Amino acid sequence: MPADSAAAGDPAGTGTLPFSARIREASWSRHQGLDPSSEDAADRSPGVFDRLFDGSLSVDDYTRWHAQQFFVYEAIEAAAERYAQDPVAGPFVFGELARRGAIEADLAFLMGPKWRSGIEPLSATRAYVDRIDAACAEGPGGYIAHAYTRYLGDLSGGQAFGKAARRNYGFDGEGASFYSFDGIASPKSFKDEYRSRLDRIDLPREDQDRLVEEILLAYDHNGAVLAELGEGLGKNPFAPKVIAAICHHMNVDHAADTLVICRGVGDRPGAESARMTGFDGEGADFAVLAGGAETAIRVPWAAPLSERAEVRPEIVRLFTESRERLAPDTPES
Repeated sequence: MPADSAAAGDPAGTGTLPFSARIREASWSRHQGLDPSSEDAADRSPGVFDRLFDGSLSVDDYTRWHAQQFFVYEAIEAAAERYAQDPVAGPFVFGELARRGAIEADLAFLMGPKWRSGIEPLSATRAYVDRIDAACAEGPGGYIAHAYTRYLGDLSGGQAFGKAARRNYGFDGEGASFYSFDGIASPKSFKDEYRSRLDRIDLPREDQDRLVEEILLAYDHNGAVLAELGEGLGKNPFAPKVIAAICHHMNVDHAADTLVICRGVGDRPGAESARMTGFDGEGADFAVLAGGAETAIRVPWAAPLSERAEVRPEIVRLFTESRERLAPDTPES
């Protein structure tokens, strides 16, 4: 089905199709591009969805995917709070759709209580969140576009993701609670009502067209996040739970040492503050605040690491080298 609804069910472009049908026709090709069962899937390397369904996605990579979704829903649901009483967007703000609490519970189950210290948005996720923020700031159509794309997807294909996660990892509730909508008795009826509201939306045709364009952008951003995640599948030898625990320890118990490392071997002598955001077998990642702006830096290990016990000595080495490089300006830890 073509992406342009005017070229299909509405050849004259008269707008006679219901708005929800126009959206579905316009976004069909984007939807198919993300579907592991589509014909296009045979022409690409297995991604997150493919591996989830065939059972080869590790629980660690599943957790990393889940973590990226946290940032997306955090942005959408912050906008939902602002638009709850809006005459146009308000009818599309449903408490029973909210996912952030479920994602937080899943991540606490998967990564432990220090989970927030061990997740950071990928560059594609950051771009996605920036687009959500910008679109929602432009008007109610931006919020509706991003909420529609995510939530109706969760109620549709997302249910298959939940079933696969429970089957693959033995989850019973937490771990895949993101996919459970306990407040919605009938997803089909709910989706029908949602689309009915779209068909009655009080927006001029020009704004409706912009809303459709924003939905296509949302699909593209989601695809970019999945692509970036796909590039890292199976490559980090450290479990997200381990990363979260060590990052939390460095940022809470050794914040001054983290800053020394970033000022020294991180080549950011003017850093005002710093936090460790993650690491893998090749190096550690930090976010450094300098001049009022936060930037990401990466500090390589001296040699590849693969065991948790190897991380602490390497961090001590980085701190020692940094203190020597910065001496005599660095106080004793």
